[in-house]
Amino acid sequence: MTKIWQLRVLTVYLTLGLPLAASCAREANTLEGDDDDTTAVGGTKASGGTTSKSGATGSAGTTSKAGASSAFGGTSSTGGGGGTGTAGTKAAAGAGTTAGTAAGGAAGASTGGASGSAGAGGVAPMIPPEVLARASAVVYYETKETTAIGSKIQMKLFIKNQSADPLPMTNVKIRYWCTAEVATELHQYYMGDHAKPSMAAFVSDAANSHALMTFGGGVIAKGEAINLSEVQLEIANNTGKFNQADDFSWQPTSTTSTPNAKITLYLDDTLIWGCEPSGKCFDDGSGGAGGAP
Repeated sequence: MTKIWQLRVLTVYLTLGLPLAASCAREANTLEGDDDDTTAVGGTKASGGTTSKSGATGSAGTTSKAGASSAFGGTSSTGGGGGTGTAGTKAAAGAGTTAGTAAGGAAGASTGGASGSAGAGGVAPMIPPEVLARASAVVYYETKETTAIGSKIQMKLFIKNQSADPLPMTNVKIRYWCTAEVATELHQYYMGDHAKPSMAAFVSDAANSHALMTFGGGVIAKGEAINLSEVQLEIANNTGKFNQADDFSWQPTSTTSTPNAKITLYLDDTLIWGCEPSGKCFDDGSGGAGGAP
C-alpha cells in the first residue's frame, strides 16, 4: 500500500514538472529542523565547589610510666609528663564556580584534631600506719670540713634502719640544716646502691634553711651493710665564703661516721630521727634516736 502511495506522489511531481531534489531536501530539513527555526538546548549546570577534607586528628599525649615498686606494694616515684598532641591541619574552603545556578563550594574549615593530654605521674604509696608507728632510723654523718669559714660544706651521710620493716627510700626525706649567706650550688658525687637516685635542693627559709634530700628508689633493710645507704653531698660557692659556725647541723668533730641528731630524717613527712632547729625532736620511747641534743 505504501509503495502504491509513493508511486502516486512521484507521478504527481513528474506530471507537474516539480524539482524532485529540492522537495526531498525540504522534507529532510523538516524532519531535522533547519537553522532558522531551532529550539536551544539548556545551558550546562555548573558543579558545586569541592568540599574540603577534615583536619587531621591530633596525636594523644604520652602516658607516663609508673616508677619502681615500693617495699609496701604499689608503684612509686613521679612519672614523666605526657607529650602534647599536635593539632590537626585546618582544611581550606572549596571554591564554587560562578556559571549556571550552582551554589559556591561548601566551606571547608573543619577543626583540627584536639591536643593530647599529658600523662599522669606515678605516686609513692603511703606507708601503713602500723609500719610508720614502728619506724626507727639513725643518720650517721662524716665531714672533712673542720674549719668554719670556707667555700664549701661537705658531708657523707649513712642511714641505718633500726626497724624490722624495710625502709622505702621513695618515702624518705633528709634535711641538713644550715644558713646560706651566699648563693649555693649542690653537687652529689656518690650514692650507695640502696639510696639512689638521690636528689638535693636548697630551701632558703631564714633560720630554717636547709639542704633537702629525696630519693627515687632503693630499700634499706635492718642489719644490712651501712655503706649501701651512703649519700655524699657538697654545698659549694665559687664567689664567696660560708660560715658554718651558725649552721645547726654542722659537727666539725665528726671526721668519722657518727650519729648526728641535728640532721633530721622523715618517713612520709613524719619525723623518725633527729631534732629540728625549732626544738621538735623524734623520741623512740627509749630516750635515744632523736632525744634533744
